[in-house]
Amino acid sequence: MRIVIATEAQFHRTEDGRVLAPDSALGYAAWVHYLGVFDQILIAARVTRRSAQGAAGLPVEGPGVRVLPLPAYQGIGGYLRRRGALSAAVRQAVAEHRGTAADTTAFLALVPGLVGTALTRELNRQGLPFGLEVVGDVAEVLADRRIVSAAAGRMLARQCQQARAVSYVTRTVLQGRYPARADVPTVSCPRVRLEEEDFVAGSRPAPDGWGAVGARHPHPARTVRLLTIGSQERTYKGHDVLVDAVALMRSEGLRPEVTIVGDGRHHDEIVRRAAAHGLGDTVRFVRRLGSRPEVRAALDATDVFVLPSRTEGLPRVLVEAAARALPAVASAVGGVVEILPPRDLVPPDQPRRLAESLTDLIASPDRYAAASERNLATAREYSLDRLRPIRLSFHRTLREITVSADGSDATGRHSHAPAGSLAGPGR
Repeated sequence: MRIVIATEAQFHRTEDGRVLAPDSALGYAAWVHYLGVFDQILIAARVTRRSAQGAAGLPVEGPGVRVLPLPAYQGIGGYLRRRGALSAAVRQAVAEHRGTAADTTAFLALVPGLVGTALTRELNRQGLPFGLEVVGDVAEVLADRRIVSAAAGRMLARQCQQARAVSYVTRTVLQGRYPARADVPTVSCPRVRLEEEDFVAGSRPAPDGWGAVGARHPHPARTVRLLTIGSQERTYKGHDVLVDAVALMRSEGLRPEVTIVGDGRHHDEIVRRAAAHGLGDTVRFVRRLGSRPEVRAALDATDVFVLPSRTEGLPRVLVEAAARALPAVASAVGGVVEILPPRDLVPPDQPRRLAESLTDLIASPDRYAAASERNLATAREYSLDRLRPIRLSFHRTLREITVSADGSDATGRHSHAPAGSLAGPGR
C-alpha cells in the first residue's frame, strides 16, 4: 500500500531532476519512517524550479519516496491567485493514486496548511477517509489577523472532527484546542527523530566565571554565546525579536555573541535590523546548517539556545538543543510549554522580557546547571526508541482504516467506526 502525504513544505527541483529540501529536517530521512508500514511514500508538495548551480539543500526523493509536484505560490496572495491550479492538481493526484481494493492508497494531511486543506477538501468531496498530523496552531500563526485567525481555527477544528485518525505533535495543547471525535484513535507523536548520537552523556555546568554583581547585572568572565535556528521564510521564528532583545542587553552592558541560523524571504530584513541597532560585531548570520552533525556542533558551541517564536507546534530544534543539555529561553507558545518550565518561558513579541530572562539566566550559575540537567532529561522522553512504536501504531491504524473503507454506507460515505485505539502519550 502507498500513502499520499500533503505537506506545506516547499521543495526545489533542479535542472538535473533532483528535488531538494531547503531545510535539513525535510530531506529524505524525514519521510522514510513511513516505509515501516507503507510500500511507497508520495509527498504532495509545492515545487519550484531552481538551477542546479544555485540550488542548495538535501535530496527528498530516494528508494520508496517520490514527490508529487504541486503549483508553487508564496503567501496568501499567491495562494489566492493559484488556488484553482492547486485544487486541480490535488484532484488529479487523488484520481491517479486513490487505488483499488487490490492496490490501495492511504491519505495523510499535515495541518494546518493550505496544501493539507486542499487535500482534505477533495477527499471529503469523494467520501474517502484520511488521517491528520496536527503540527501547529493556526490561531497563533494568524494571531495578528483576528477574523482570518478565527476562520482558520474553525477549519482546523472541523478537519480534526472529519479525520479517521489524528496524530498530534503535542501531549495536550493542540488536543485541547482541536480535538478529534471521541471514537477516533489519536496519538501524541512529535515529528522528532533523536537517535543516541544526538544526546550528550551528561548535563553541563555554568561556564567558568559566570555570576552576578547584583541580580540584574551579570559580568561573565567570557562572552556569552546565544544561538537560534529557524526558517526566515516567514516571521514566525521571531528572529527580529531576538535582535531587539540583544540590543537591550547591550544597553545594560552585557555583550553576548549571537548566531542566527536561517534563510528565507525575511533574511535581509533581519540583517538590516541588526545593522540598524549597531550589532554588526555582535550578531552573526548563517543561512543554513546542512547536516545533523553541523547542527550538533553549533549547539555544542553555544551557551544558551533561544527560541523567540510567535507560534510553534512542538519545535524539533528545541528538543535537539535539550538533547545537548543546553539551557534555553523560549516563547510560551504551542507545545513549547510542554518542554520548558515557566521560569524559562517569556510571552511572544516582547523583547524586553526576553532580554530580562536571558540576563537572569546568565546571572545564576545554579539556575543554568539545573536547566541543563532538566532539559537533558526531558529530551530523553522524545528519543526515537520511545516514539517509534507510537508512530508505527498510528501508521498501522491509518492503513487498517484505509483497507476497511471499502465498506461504505448507502450514501457512499465511509462509516466512522473506530479502527482501534492507539497506545501512547496523549490518549
